[in-house]
Amino acid sequence: MRSKRQILHSVALATTLAGSTLSLTTGCATMSPEQCMVADWYRLGEQDALAGRSSDHLANRAGACQDAGYQSDMDAWYAGFEDALPSFCTLDNGFRFGVEGKSYQNTCPSELAPQFLDGYDMGSEIHELERAVTASNRQVNQLNSEIQRERNSDVPKIDRINRLREEMTELLEDIRPMEVELATLRGVAIGRGFNVPR
Repeated sequence: MRSKRQILHSVALATTLAGSTLSLTTGCATMSPEQCMVADWYRLGEQDALAGRSSDHLANRAGACQDAGYQSDMDAWYAGFEDALPSFCTLDNGFRFGVEGKSYQNTCPSELAPQFLDGYDMGSEIHELERAVTASNRQVNQLNSEIQRERNSDVPKIDRINRLREEMTELLEDIRPMEVELATLRGVAIGRGFNVPR
């Protein structure tokens, strides 16, 4: 995790470049002028930490408000960000973050990262396997539909039907070990006390 001085330097650089294309594309989407006018920077820091954003997000917020003519309170944001990190960087939250397919942005400091990543790695593995099984099952359904269409055509092509069946059989053979691995991983996660979505 970067030091406070490095983060504040990045913010200063971002605000200096407020009129640049980068500021216009990232800043405007980050905060509106109305939000900048009434911003609680401590609360924004908390929200960004709890959403798993990196500390670089402060530069985006500050740049957006600079564009709108408002000053940011970098110290308050950083205080809120740091105070919220222990609530975000937990084992259970890491698992939830991973199983939902969210991208980890190195939010957690070195002393909290291992427990978060322990959960995150398992959750991410489950997420990726679920995606692979879902995609493969979708392909199987598509192949089955093609077979049915071919069989119902005026002049069914037997060779094509056989090729599609072979392809579907191969896919089903690939799916089975993935399903076993997924069920095993889910069982391990439940055994560790994680809240595994169905």
